[in-house]
Amino acid sequence: MRTSTPADTVVLIHGLGRTHRSMWMVGLWLRFCGFRVASIGYPSRCVSITEAVEQHLVPALAKLEIEENSRVHFVTHSLGGIVFRAWAARRDPAFPFGRAVLLAPPNQGSQIIDELRQSRWVRWLLGPVSAELGTDAESTPNRLGPLPPETGVIMGNKDTLPIFRHLLGAESDGVVTITSSHGDGESDFILLPANHATIILHPAVFRAVSRFLRTGGFAEA
Repeated sequence: MRTSTPADTVVLIHGLGRTHRSMWMVGLWLRFCGFRVASIGYPSRCVSITEAVEQHLVPALAKLEIEENSRVHFVTHSLGGIVFRAWAARRDPAFPFGRAVLLAPPNQGSQIIDELRQSRWVRWLLGPVSAELGTDAESTPNRLGPLPPETGVIMGNKDTLPIFRHLLGAESDGVVTITSSHGDGESDFILLPANHATIILHPAVFRAVSRFLRTGGFAEA
């Protein structure tokens, strides 16, 4: 009797709001590619990274229906990559972890936070995480250790937000520098023509995500 191959699940991790509405396009593409897709959001302006993990990510993953002999992959955007890393750093070894793709992650912290974290509007905009995302050695991204195995990073190189250019220099996506997006242990890295916001809407990004989840690399066959 012929049996079907179990479908791997892809979990999208994102803040609620505009990013949530945009990530559905990534999910739609991945469903077209044959993956099962689940979406986990968290109120990024209201919780710390630890609270996002404990109150939102962990409970949602506990309810996830996973096919036998399949794996669970992750796709994240921006801060979602740090939330994912915080979960992955202490995940149950028995969890059927697959691969992960982080879109525009501040893996080494944010120079914008370094400069503006004391500003009232930044604390209002970002909430508790504004105290966690600096580039110093004690910031949350820099205390999480290496990225999990088989984790790739996709970064944009279109700086379309000149308001932060004096802080970030010429090589950024307008919010995160290209250098800061790298993480120790990354399996692969690719630069694509997108900015921090539009990276989750770019067809080339969709294709790169699905290639990595299938093969463990971004290079086209």
